[in-house]
Amino acid sequence: MGAAAYHRGSRSLSRQMDAEQRPVEFVLMDELNALPKYPDAGRPFGPVQVFYAPQGVWWIQCPTTGYGFWYRSLRELVKRWDITITGYNHGVWEAIPTPHPSTSLGRAPGQGRRTHR
Repeated sequence: MGAAAYHRGSRSLSRQMDAEQRPVEFVLMDELNALPKYPDAGRPFGPVQVFYAPQGVWWIQCPTTGYGFWYRSLRELVKRWDITITGYNHGVWEAIPTPHPSTSLGRAPGQGRRTHR
């Protein structure tokens, strides 16, 4: 075995060990964000929180107003809302509306709304 093959093997083993040590929250976050959305998925106006309630249901809630909806499973909730989960903090998933290229943030210069004086 040559030195290059040895180093490739060492890097591969190192990557596998790093992947196994990754916190389970990040693995679950990737799985949830990869779920397909329903065509009629709702889009929140801003950041939301997702948490498991003592009643045995999952809530998606606006952190400012406290208004929210419940679902029987976390996967169903994520598929029903056009959100991207961005973090996990003490039992609460944090999410934002999924950015789309067609939004004003994705416009090329000069394609924004024109204002007249």
